[in-house]
Amino acid sequence: MPPENGLSRREELLAVATKLFAARGYHGTRMDDVADVVGLNKATVYHYYASKSLILFDIYQRAAERTLAAVHDDPTWSAREALYQYTVRLLEQIAENPEGAAVYFQEQPYITEWFTEEQVAMVREKETQVYEHVHGLIDRGIASGEFYPCDSHVLALGYIGMTLGAYRWLRPHGRRSEKEIAAEFSTALLRGLIRDEKVRVETPLGEGSVARA
Repeated sequence: MPPENGLSRREELLAVATKLFAARGYHGTRMDDVADVVGLNKATVYHYYASKSLILFDIYQRAAERTLAAVHDDPTWSAREALYQYTVRLLEQIAENPEGAAVYFQEQPYITEWFTEEQVAMVREKETQVYEHVHGLIDRGIASGEFYPCDSHVLALGYIGMTLGAYRWLRPHGRRSEKEIAAEFSTALLRGLIRDEKVRVETPLGEGSVARA
């Protein structure tokens, strides 16, 4: 009999495990705990996930896919507009599933213990794609003269860390919306990068940023 919440049994197990991992940590959660919350015996849980590490890897894959979904660049956008739009999408993704983001970063130092070398490589590849996108946007702005020259590698890493770190406190119905926070983050970065004083003061996020957000 399918769950009453409309999720498939596998999706329900994943959702429960994500909440438990976020609250207790991966190491502090047993398969018995997941089975108890869902109301299944452990053997049934193992039917859907052969090991606890496979649940964690599924969480990682989905979190990475959501982050990559934020990577979208319209060729008509300036570098500053593209960077802002990326930030909006990323924070929206985090707000939609803060537990998944929490698990991703809480367990990040230990994934070589939980995952196979191939799984770790898959995780690193997706992280590299996100870094290359942000790094590329900053380099594009420098090359076009839109941005001041800077160490785009360091800036990209710092900006990614700042935005992704929002999982610790970002909530769907918090004091500020995801779009408002994205505007704050992006404005703080871009006002240090934009060469044109008028643009820097008046439209650091782009002419159509409000309409497109």
